[in-house]
Amino acid sequence: MKWMREIARWLLAATLLSAGLAAQAAPQADYVLGVGDLIRVAVYQNPDLTLETRINEGGTISYPLLGSVKIGGLSVVAAEKKIADGLREGNYLKQPQVTILLLAVKANQVSVLGLVNKPGRYPLEAGTSKLSEVLAAAGGTVAGSASDIVVISGLRNGKAFRKEIDFPKVFASIGTVDDIPLENGDAIWVDRAPQIYIYG
Repeated sequence: MKWMREIARWLLAATLLSAGLAAQAAPQADYVLGVGDLIRVAVYQNPDLTLETRINEGGTISYPLLGSVKIGGLSVVAAEKKIADGLREGNYLKQPQVTILLLAVKANQVSVLGLVNKPGRYPLEAGTSKLSEVLAAAGGTVAGSASDIVVISGLRNGKAFRKEIDFPKVFASIGTVDDIPLENGDAIWVDRAPQIYIYG
């Protein structure tokens, strides 16, 4: 009886682990590939078709047997399918199983500036990272000095975009503000908190 409980516990742990790994893999599948991204392409049981490369300015890679393949602007899943289709249609492999691993994100990035603990450029790995996620990656705002107002600027539908967000209200239970998704090229600015001087 004891061994049955141990097996049940092991199966539950394995299920939870696989669910966790699937949850981690899901965002990469949705990620839209772009110029500068470093990827590894692998084909199951065909190690000679493994390629580690960077997507060039034209959004293409040079892949064995297929030559130039345009994958910029495609999701990881769509790019895997495009390469697999090329290998199948060219009669190189009957049922190619292509996997693309994102090694370094260079295409989809946002800038975080001002009074944050780690200013710099941060990748949008899932393609739709929220403001709170990017500020967390930047170490949060500087306590006691940073303003509550966060300014986001960039482009939406080809037009200039600027939005001020009262960041603490993103997490407030009443009168909440949307934790908006960021897009490639956005800039986040955290200003200094206003100071009041009293004389006399």
